Amino acid sequence: MSEAVAPLLFDPTDPAVALDPYSTYARLREAHPVWRSPASGIWFITRHADTHAAWRDKRLGSDFSHRYTAEEFVNPEDLQPWRDERYADFKAFERWDMIALEPPDHTKLRRLVTAAFTPRSIEAQREPASTLINARINEARERGSLDLVRDLAEPLSLTIICDLIGVPAADRMRILELSHDVVSMYEPVPSDATKNRANEAVKEFTRYTADLIAERRKRPADDLLTGLIDATVEGDRLSDEQVISTVMVLLMAGHEASVNAAANGVAAFGQHPDEWQALRSGAAPAKSAVEEILRWDPPLQFFQRWVLDEGFEVQGVKIPRGSKVGLMIGSSNRDPRKYADPDAFRIARGETSHLSFGGGIHFCLGAPLARLELELLFDALAKVLPSIDLLPGAVRRPGFQFRGFVNLPIGAPRVS
Repeated sequence: MSEAVAPLLFDPTDPAVALDPYSTYARLREAHPVWRSPASGIWFITRHADTHAAWRDKRLGSDFSHRYTAEEFVNPEDLQPWRDERYADFKAFERWDMIALEPPDHTKLRRLVTAAFTPRSIEAQREPASTLINARINEARERGSLDLVRDLAEPLSLTIICDLIGVPAADRMRILELSHDVVSMYEPVPSDATKNRANEAVKEFTRYTADLIAERRKRPADDLLTGLIDATVEGDRLSDEQVISTVMVLLMAGHEASVNAAANGVAAFGQHPDEWQALRSGAAPAKSAVEEILRWDPPLQFFQRWVLDEGFEVQGVKIPRGSKVGLMIGSSNRDPRKYADPDAFRIARGETSHLSFGGGIHFCLGAPLARLELELLFDALAKVLPSIDLLPGAVRRPGFQFRGFVNLPIGAPRVS
């Protein structure tokens, strides 16, 4: 196979695909494991072994600007987005976006931020997280209903990451709204309206973070933001632009995956009542259940990478330099070459080889915190809910890239 530009087999803008992408993935894995989308130009890599290898392949990168200019690297017909000044604020944010950086800049920034995510600092979140979870569940049981997203998952993840960084409680819901708008830019084919909304959100988010930095310089606190302001890298302090982008990335990444994974997991248990009973009885621990949730219905469906060098080939398909590839997490996590009966949801599976937190130098540094939040949440729910009863009113999150729910109402038996 030397070419993989087949008919339109996969349209990530199709709401039906976004609702249930897994049957489409299965067809792609077997017939076109490497496939170029005519709509986006992205080469989608769908099998686990290929995706796993690609994470660690130095011919791929999150960015190209450390080696090339846009004119040197991007196909001439694709240059317009790079020259479009309407999205200048978003490009400025991405310049120091740790997720998009490559060494040596990535190495320096990540080393600083990793210091805030030590096992000790993560474990320190256990008690406040448990307290918040139990309080929220008790409030829901007094009402007799629980919106898993609005009442529990969002408040939990947002509170934990904002407390770590030092964001005032009064500002947190606006941070959540801005975050949703910013990350919508990473859809495979974002509309002009989406891009405009994302750029405006970055503009407001940047102003807010700059003001927060100015406040911390006047009044330092025991939080990550103060640590970043005071930090030095090889003798140099971080610039305001570096601190702003890093804080924005941490605020967004610090809750997006956890919230979506929590909702996807509750929805999965609602569809698989026997698995919920296995969790409640202790036949499988919450830690194992979290890994299966992340494998079976990951909150992030794919990551994009650039092909930086000639000679990159997958399954006999040569992908030219300057191309974008999509590392398909959702598809790879259901590859029968890696997992027995991959479409089955089995919380005792105990697999940690899923790709839901990425890989290589960009492996999610917040993964231990996300796992802790999810483990505590499902442990607490299992103690008080005899079953997961999905109620009318569930709303899937729009788009393909970030898979989760806007609302997910479930039954919550009243406290007797």
